[in-house]
Amino acid sequence: MGRPWSAGSPRSLFLRYLGLGLALRVGFWLAGVGSNLIALRTFGPELGLWSRWDATHYLDIAILGYQRHGPAASWIAFLPLYPALVRLVSFFVRNFVVAALLVSLFASAGAATMLTGLTGFDHSDQEAWHAGIFLYAFPTAYFLALPYSESVFLFVVLAALYSARTKRWVLAGTFGALATASRLVGVAILPALAVEALWMYEPTRERIRRLAAISVAGLGFLAYLAVNLHVYGNAFHFLHAERVRWHQHFVPPWVPVAQAVGELIHPTLSGTWYWFIYPANLVAVGAAVVLLLKGRRFLLASDQVFGWTVLVLSMCESRLISLPRYLLTVYPLFIVLGCIVKRRTIFFALVTGGIAIQVVLFARYTMSIWAF
Repeated sequence: MGRPWSAGSPRSLFLRYLGLGLALRVGFWLAGVGSNLIALRTFGPELGLWSRWDATHYLDIAILGYQRHGPAASWIAFLPLYPALVRLVSFFVRNFVVAALLVSLFASAGAATMLTGLTGFDHSDQEAWHAGIFLYAFPTAYFLALPYSESVFLFVVLAALYSARTKRWVLAGTFGALATASRLVGVAILPALAVEALWMYEPTRERIRRLAAISVAGLGFLAYLAVNLHVYGNAFHFLHAERVRWHQHFVPPWVPVAQAVGELIHPTLSGTWYWFIYPANLVAVGAAVVLLLKGRRFLLASDQVFGWTVLVLSMCESRLISLPRYLLTVYPLFIVLGCIVKRRTIFFALVTGGIAIQVVLFARYTMSIWAF
C-alpha cells in the first residue's frame, strides 16, 4: 500500500482546495456579473446568479420538503441527501442559498482531498495532486460551486472507497449509504465496494464480514424509496415523475449516441441542440471511453467498475442532455488524467482551457441558457 497523504496532510490539502474553490467562485461570480446585468437588477448581486435550473428545485426541497401536489411534486426525481444537508446548514446561516453554496464549497474541497488521498495509494505525489486539480479544472466542474448535488455525491463516494481501501468497512458502508441517498447512479458504489471487499485473498469468514459491513450501502436508496412511499403512496413514484415531467425512461446506452449521430447527419432539430448539446455529448462519450480504456494501466478494479457503471447508467437516459455534467462524478477520469499528463505545458494548457470553458458555461448558466 502506498502513502496516500504524502502529497500533503489531509488538512493542508483540504485548505488548498478550499482556497482554490473560493478563487474559482469569485471568478465565476465576476463572469456572471459581467454577462447578466438584468439578473443583478432582478435578484441582487449576492445570490441570484447562483440559483438557476435544477438548483431552484434542490432549494425548494430544502425549504419545503417533498410535495405531493402541484409542479413541485416532480422534484422527487432529486434525491434527498443534498437538500437535507442544505436545510441543516440553513439553521446556522439563516439563508438557504448561502447554506447550499457552503455545502457545495466544503464538500467539493473534501472530494478533491479524498481524490488526492485515494490516488496517492498507488501513484506519485505529483500524479495525486494533479488528479485533484483536474477535478477542479474539468469543463463542467463549475457545478461543484452551485446548489447541485455533484459535490456532495463525489465526496461521499470517494470517502466510501477511501474507507474501504483503509479496511474501515463499516465506515465504507456508511458513506456508501449516503452515496445511494444522493444520486440514482450512486448504486454504482455497491459493486465497487464489493470488488474492494473481495479483490484480495482473505479467508471466507473475513470476506463475509466485509460484505456484511458494506451491505448497509444500499440503505440510502431504500430510504429514498421509503420517502416515495410515504409521500406518494408508491415506492417507485420517482419513475413516474421521470417519465411524465422529465420525459425520461430507460434505454440501452447506445441509443442516445445513435440519436446524436443521426441528428447531426440528418437534423430535425436546430440551434442549441445541433450546435451545442449533441456535439458535446459525443465528445464527452468519446473522451470518457478513451480515458477509462487507458485506465486499465492506472486504475484498480473497483475504480474501473465504478467508472464504467456510472458511464453506462448515465447513458441509459432517453433524453440525454447533461452527459458532460454527469461525467464530473466519474472520478477515475481524473486519476487517469493525473497519471498520463506528464508535461507541464500540457498540464497548464488543459487546466487553463478547462477553467476558461467553465467561465463561459457559468455565464450561460446565469442567463438561464442551457449549460448542462
